[in-house]
Amino acid sequence: MLSPEARKKEWELAVTNLQKVCDMAQERGLLVAIEPLNRFETDLINTVADLDKLLKDINHSAAGILLDVFHMNIEEPDMEKAVLTAGDRLLHVQIADNYRGTPGTGQVRWDDLQRGLKAVNYQGIISIESFTPEIKELAGAVCIWRHLAEDQDQFASEGLAFMKKTFT
Repeated sequence: MLSPEARKKEWELAVTNLQKVCDMAQERGLLVAIEPLNRFETDLINTVADLDKLLKDINHSAAGILLDVFHMNIEEPDMEKAVLTAGDRLLHVQIADNYRGTPGTGQVRWDDLQRGLKAVNYQGIISIESFTPEIKELAGAVCIWRHLAEDQDQFASEGLAFMKKTFT
């Protein structure tokens, strides 16, 4: 656990450097989508409420929000409310089920996510974030030690079918 002084320094460093990144992105006509991660990966930004505070401090039009359902399923008590908090700052949505598996095969409350996205009139991309133990470096970073589907083609085809049924 960081001391209050160390946490303040960490926060200020994030704000300063993300302002620089946003300036560079804006010069190139790009946006920066910042993603809250679960508590097992970071202690800085875990929820959309945390990110809302960070975005207020960054105070830059190029800064927005990326929501990842895997992380939201761990940290957000109400996925719909989290999407509503993101609102028109929502730039991208990544989906996977609660165990990083094929969307629709686990315990995620997809109806809550769907209601939130409709309420904010989200028109952006919804993509599947998939991992395989075959890519050792990435698998180690996200702690994937087993196959989450028979094969990645099955993961993709079943995930796409779920997305079409749920989000169109």
